[in-house]
Amino acid sequence: MKKMKYSITILVALLCSIYSINQAVSQDVNFTQFYVVPYQINPALTGSIDGTYRVGMVYKDQWRGGIDNPYTSTAVGGEVKFDLDSKKKFSNRAGLGLFFMNDQVNAIALNTSQISLSGAYHMLLSKDTKQYLGIGAQMSIFQRNINYDQLVFGDEFNELDAFSEATAEVFPPNNLGFFDLSVGLNYHIRATQSQAFFAGVALHHITTPNVSFYKNQNSPNPAIDLNSQLNARLVAHISFDQKLGDRLILSPRTLVQVQGDDTEVRLGTNVKYFLDGYVNALHFGTYFSMIDNVDGFSPNLLSPLLGFQLNNFLIGISYDVNMRQTFSGTRGLNSFELSFRFHGEYFNESAGTACPEF
Repeated sequence: MKKMKYSITILVALLCSIYSINQAVSQDVNFTQFYVVPYQINPALTGSIDGTYRVGMVYKDQWRGGIDNPYTSTAVGGEVKFDLDSKKKFSNRAGLGLFFMNDQVNAIALNTSQISLSGAYHMLLSKDTKQYLGIGAQMSIFQRNINYDQLVFGDEFNELDAFSEATAEVFPPNNLGFFDLSVGLNYHIRATQSQAFFAGVALHHITTPNVSFYKNQNSPNPAIDLNSQLNARLVAHISFDQKLGDRLILSPRTLVQVQGDDTEVRLGTNVKYFLDGYVNALHFGTYFSMIDNVDGFSPNLLSPLLGFQLNNFLIGISYDVNMRQTFSGTRGLNSFELSFRFHGEYFNESAGTACPEF
């Protein structure tokens, strides 16, 4: 009897996990350290850098304390910047970037990989204020697969103590690939040596691809919906850098994302403190996010973050505290992120960089 209760508990937990995945299948990976790989939020940020190239990586470990097999996400990207008139200190610029991301739901071996090529053109509006308007596009190829051996169905239960029977479920092909397209705009101005302002907007998944495994199944069950579109994602972001004295830069930021029925608003502030020599620096800050979905508008995450910059190299960590667990009693649904970023031939012209760093 105890074995049967244990098995049923496992089945219920798995079904709940699958339900959560189905609810999130049309949503994107969401990073707290979103400026480490900025083309994930806006392709127009490609090449918007102080230096010749930039490489970034961020790893996310989600809900380790709440489930046995946590969700994990990894994003790696690199870009290069080209000054279109090398004879001038400030000129029109172009950027080219390559971006890779992998997302894993380990409990059922659902794996999603993305490789993207992004390009952007940054038009100089004013050399006196270092004012640029950038437009960018990103082409992506997605690959999604699942391991059916790790799924358990009700008809596999032997009515005694285990799920050992064969299932009558008819599975679709477990591999799926699709093409996607994103576009974006970004505005950047440095009015003074101590101030910089950035604002951008992007639209992802313009093609709203069908991400259902069943769409490639031969003779599918007519009762099954063969369409599961990946919702378009609208992103808007604003950042302001203000130099306070010789060593301190304050950077309030806002990120808004809308995808399907869900809206996220993320507010926070970064602080950059230069150490002796003005080459190395300490970064720290806190972000607060709220979401608006079928349950209404509510607090979501509180995310402190810390980073250390050694010349061109920056390492960062952040921890997302699930604010909803305070009200629901659910524990362990927190997330951890680790990031690395490197600028090639980095030079700092003023308080703000051409793109927020961290």
